[in-house]
Amino acid sequence: MSQDIKEKIIVTSASEKVLEIEDTTVSSQDNHSIITNSDYSPDLQWTEEEEKKVVRKIDIRLMSWVLLMTFVLNMDRTNIANALSDGLPTDLGFNLDYVNQATLIYGIVFTVFTLPTNAIVKKVGAHNWIPFIMFAWGIVTWAHIFVKDYNSYLVVRIFIAITEAGFIPACLTYLTGFYTTAELSSRLAWFWAIQSFASAFSGFLSFLIFRLAGVAGLEGWKWLFLIDGILTDVVAVISYLYLPKALSTPNRLSFGKKTWFTERELQIAVTRLIRDDQTKREQYRHITLDDVKQTVLDTRLWTHLLITFIGIMPNGPINTYLPTMIKQSGFSVYVANLLAAPTYLVNLVFSIFIAKAADRYGNTSLFALIGVTWNLTGFLLLEYLPVNASRWAMYSAAFVAASSPSWHGMQIAWMASNLAPIGKRTLALGAVIGAANICGVPGSQIYQAYDAPRFYHGNKILIGLSLTTMALFLLQRTRYILTNKHREKRWNSMTHEQQQDYELNTTHKGSERLDFRFRL
Repeated sequence: MSQDIKEKIIVTSASEKVLEIEDTTVSSQDNHSIITNSDYSPDLQWTEEEEKKVVRKIDIRLMSWVLLMTFVLNMDRTNIANALSDGLPTDLGFNLDYVNQATLIYGIVFTVFTLPTNAIVKKVGAHNWIPFIMFAWGIVTWAHIFVKDYNSYLVVRIFIAITEAGFIPACLTYLTGFYTTAELSSRLAWFWAIQSFASAFSGFLSFLIFRLAGVAGLEGWKWLFLIDGILTDVVAVISYLYLPKALSTPNRLSFGKKTWFTERELQIAVTRLIRDDQTKREQYRHITLDDVKQTVLDTRLWTHLLITFIGIMPNGPINTYLPTMIKQSGFSVYVANLLAAPTYLVNLVFSIFIAKAADRYGNTSLFALIGVTWNLTGFLLLEYLPVNASRWAMYSAAFVAASSPSWHGMQIAWMASNLAPIGKRTLALGAVIGAANICGVPGSQIYQAYDAPRFYHGNKILIGLSLTTMALFLLQRTRYILTNKHREKRWNSMTHEQQQDYELNTTHKGSERLDFRFRL
């Protein structure tokens, strides 16, 4: 299907700008389209204030709930770090090397089950899939109370990986059906920043819950898993009733009678999405074999995956062992978990601030490098502080390393904006989450028991990974700049008739088209 959508800006007064979208082709009749004939209005005009009102409604009604679900996810994912500091390995009869082994297996299983997620989402809908897997991992989370030894611990960690794997890629695909490309970067920053808040809250919560140790014969860390798991299942049930399939679809709480928007707001919401990205007219089209082929052969995507794999790897060791590192510096287990919490709050604030700056000024790749540089500084401090450094000096170094702003959401938004058509982008969103988790396999082996408590050998590896990530960001940015210049030169060398012939007859698709320009 080929569309040619033109934009005109009509100034009706000194203070008001109206957008008019002109569709010069026949609308899609695809059954899996994001829109119906009544949703999309080719000649629609709207003011900037009207669009802001629509976006604000999506933020309040949808994004806030997605953030709550993400908060619950990371509460469940962070509790393992808190449980380790509360003596989980000792209670079950194994050491940190066995923890690393379980983390390695978790990473492999998680990645395997991440890859097919978005293909499933296209079949059953994110509004169904997300609550289903949430309820499943909630059950597995509170099932930690039945763990007795390493084997049973490994079993529940594997099932946690299986059930949690599909959540993030499904959410990313879901959100692209509600937000424009420019809006997505800051929303994804919130998406990952709220995970930092969840990690901080988990630290405070564990401080209280661990005091239940002995009640009903359960260790403190088992109470943590039990409470987190029950909370997850409650949110999952509500999510099943609350989440709509798409902009134009009522949720189950309204019994199919009313969407979140008035008729005009709905037309604005849908039309502005198509204006931003024509491929979103096929947002819910099923994945095809050609989509898979385009995805696998796109070398630019592989660079983004490599950035994710190498750049996210340092987060695993420092986040998993942060409370333990603080405790080994000379603090009690309760104080260590409290001191770990502020790092996540700093991460949250600066992640959002940097992402908003990237949205405003562009050049997302350069803003993402701030977080990588911050990380590198923390690892250098951990590595080169004197052996006799005070416990507060060690805490400060760990604080810097663990509080680095997240660039992951910005990198995903950057990647997604440079991938088309929609099928390739959808598969890529699953692949990038897989890359962000499979890096936990080698990452789980970086901090070893023999290297504790300073982890000198491990920190050298983390320094090298951070430097490599910086180089890959700059390499990808440079490639996009050179490709844009090359395509612009070729395009300008063509006559108007040749350009029209190319638009109508080229076999190139999506981001491989000569008239596609990459965002920096």
